[in-house]
Amino acid sequence: MSQGVLGFQYEVDNKRSEMTALGGLPVYLEFGHVMGLTGCLRDRLGIKDDDEAWSSDRDMMSLVLLNPAGGECVDDLRILNGDEGFC
Repeated sequence: MSQGVLGFQYEVDNKRSEMTALGGLPVYLEFGHVMGLTGCLRDRLGIKDDDEAWSSDRDMMSLVLLNPAGGECVDDLRILNGDEGFC
């Protein structure tokens, strides 16, 4: 697959046997980046750079990706963090 906007690339790792059903999530991540989703969330939620709780772009996008990953609450972020094939 060709390189997109963000700095990740899909790669095949023949040495590991982990598989994931979350392989399509980076496409959503890239789409959100291209559409300026994090900036929109910051504006709508009134988040400033000096806020500490849930203020980083990574944290916000993790919450957005949680929905298509099948998460139902913030604690389900472990679904994303625990998937070795996705990481």
